[in-house]
Amino acid sequence: MKRKAVAVLVLLLFQGLIGRTVLAVEPVQYDFSLSYTFTNNGDESLELTDEDISIPSFLQTEYQDVKIISSSHPLIETKLDIDGNKGARFDIPNMLSPGASVNVDATYLIKSSAKTPPVLSLEAAQGFGYIPENLLTEYTGTTETFAVDEEISELALEIMGDEESVLGTVDQLIKWINKNTEYCNFDLPQYPYDTISSGEGDCDDQSILLITMCRSLGIPAFLQVGVVIHSQIESEDISWEGHLISEQDGVSWHGWTMVYIPPWGWLPVDLTLSSETNTIDRIENAPQYSSNIIVAFNVNNQAYIQDSAETMERIINSDLYVTLKDEAHRSYNGPGWLNYTLIGLGVVMTVAIVMMFRTGRIKTLKTDI
Repeated sequence: MKRKAVAVLVLLLFQGLIGRTVLAVEPVQYDFSLSYTFTNNGDESLELTDEDISIPSFLQTEYQDVKIISSSHPLIETKLDIDGNKGARFDIPNMLSPGASVNVDATYLIKSSAKTPPVLSLEAAQGFGYIPENLLTEYTGTTETFAVDEEISELALEIMGDEESVLGTVDQLIKWINKNTEYCNFDLPQYPYDTISSGEGDCDDQSILLITMCRSLGIPAFLQVGVVIHSQIESEDISWEGHLISEQDGVSWHGWTMVYIPPWGWLPVDLTLSSETNTIDRIENAPQYSSNIIVAFNVNNQAYIQDSAETMERIINSDLYVTLKDEAHRSYNGPGWLNYTLIGLGVVMTVAIVMMFRTGRIKTLKTDI
């Protein structure tokens, strides 16, 4: 059954330019804050789980440095899940009295640099034999979320056809998903066979489908989740039968695919935020090379969909009401918009920033220690 949700699409004008990118040296700096308010509207005390009151630490990479600089309550460092994502839990009582509310918030300082995109070509693309064995072991297995079954495997093989290179195969899979899937926002992430059956899915739904198809063919892939920061993003959504209010100002949560494509290695594939129609252009010009997309966590082995569903069911069947607020703005204007300068012929294109619903983040922030 289709879940009720409002898809908030913020249309932003980007400067699309033909040519290669030249990166600026200095990173761009952002302030990002999040706030949770929990209210017990019942007559009995409610227990907040550790995952309810946990926040992500975000990944630390050579391109992004993320620090929590302030919080309303002390924070206890935690391991969030089996994929090694880290976070912090607010040190507050777990019990919420009848009629009581509690608010927790934290502010991050983010320094992010743009990345150099790859230069791809089908002529330089390598075959499946060039995929390292350790990546096949770690990133091609079936999991609760990336549920590889006979039907999906057969479909992926049919779509692949006679392609021999990994890039050529990913190209065919992307074309099929673009042709057979329309954007539609749901309260929860969907299993790949649900997306195939309905022909609808949002950013993480379409990514999960692509990842599952890749894995069925022996192509390493996983889901990456993060935030898109832009001053024109503003939204409010009420869902989970009124139990959840989600507000965003200058920031939106988003999910995309990471695929291993030899000889270039791990590459981002964005099925919903990119407006490119050609697969090679889509990968070369992926939004993830910009400084305003910040990686929060990876999804590889964890039960991302099941955990999300369990969280929603628990909260809907209780007297707990939750308001989530995210706000971000650019605090240091480094050289160049989005920290890079594009060289070439300029054209204007419209990009729809999809609103990845918050359930994935809520349940993924699971204490596993």
